[in-house]
Amino acid sequence: MMKKVIREFECAMCGGCCASQDLVQLTTYELYRLSRHLNIEPAAFFEKYCVVAATSQNPMPHLYIKTINNACPFLKDNKCSVHEARPYACQAYPMRVYWVLTREMKDFVRAHYKLEDACSLFKLDDNDVLLGDYELLAQQTIAYWVDDAYFSMAAGEIDLSIPYRVADFYIHDKAMLDAAKRYVVNPEHPPTAYDSELAYAKITLTLQAAVWDTTSAFVETAGQEVGEDACIGKFLMMKTDEESVKAIRMLVESGRLDRARTLAIDSKARKDLCIVAALHGSSSDHLALGFTIGVEREILEDLTNNGKKPLYVFFKAQDEGKLAGFPLNIKI
Repeated sequence: MMKKVIREFECAMCGGCCASQDLVQLTTYELYRLSRHLNIEPAAFFEKYCVVAATSQNPMPHLYIKTINNACPFLKDNKCSVHEARPYACQAYPMRVYWVLTREMKDFVRAHYKLEDACSLFKLDDNDVLLGDYELLAQQTIAYWVDDAYFSMAAGEIDLSIPYRVADFYIHDKAMLDAAKRYVVNPEHPPTAYDSELAYAKITLTLQAAVWDTTSAFVETAGQEVGEDACIGKFLMMKTDEESVKAIRMLVESGRLDRARTLAIDSKARKDLCIVAALHGSSSDHLALGFTIGVEREILEDLTNNGKKPLYVFFKAQDEGKLAGFPLNIKI
């Protein structure tokens, strides 16, 4: 039988999924939208309706709406009382990725809800292909990435305005939206996975800059080569634009670089690759510069003597002028 493509899932609005939840997935970005809709402060909304928790499906701490007897607190008379501002997960139901076979989605829904008598999903043929809302799923992914990174790095008091501001910026950033769209088409496909790893690392650095209360900018990198110097030994060289080199040089030569964060993440998409992301800043200048790159693990191990030495990174402009850079202390 030929597969039928269902481009828009038509919800029967039975309220069943809203009344059979342990927790309702939420992001900080959506919390702000809901709080505006209800005309209350975000902190008050968080205090009344939310919890930060880890679940069996998501072992990392995340933001959720607390349910009452397994029902969403905004379910009134079997209808959503905040429908215009409802969370992404509710808007996208039953989709979590851009496309899926109906039988696979039915299996997922059966495992989490008892909806077969009411949900219109079960009226579709098992071989139909469901397509989600591309833009909506990309926005949801970005908001989720931001919260995932923030709650993983936050220590002590949580400032919800930080992930909200970062999500609001990147949800309107075309490059980040494009990365998220490629991800939701197939999260397990290696090329998109690597793309999303770089995007996630950039989000993490932006959050760090916001925690530092600094203005952040990112250096665009192109091309890598390994060099060697009699004084510092082996180093990584990357090309960028002339203005970025000037900015890095000014920060380094000012002597006011007193903040730094470096991430070294094994790529799940390419086992031979590490994602290196670094952010350097000045608290007195309220400025931070960062970059994200993929480096072959073998090269990284050689440059750092298996993590025993810092990774020296230098940047040069196209005109081959004076170099600018700094050492990164990373664990590999």
